[in-house]
Amino acid sequence: MRTYLDHNATSTLRPEAKAALDAALDAAAGNPSSLHAEGRAARALIEGARVAVAALCGASPKEVVFTSGGGKPM
Repeated sequence: MRTYLDHNATSTLRPEAKAALDAALDAAAGNPSSLHAEGRAARALIEGARVAVAALCGASPKEVVFTSGGGKPM
């Protein structure tokens, strides 16, 4: 039996996370920094996620920062 231990590099998504990601990609494929309708829809999804994560952590949404990867912010 093989065991994968390099979860720092990547890991398998839970089915619930994959379903949420697929739904988000289908709902808003715009650049959230853009002012067009697609960008505003993407921004709304991100801000909703920020509020949800903050609630789970007992934090303010302003304290939640999403990054593109697992590295330290610069």
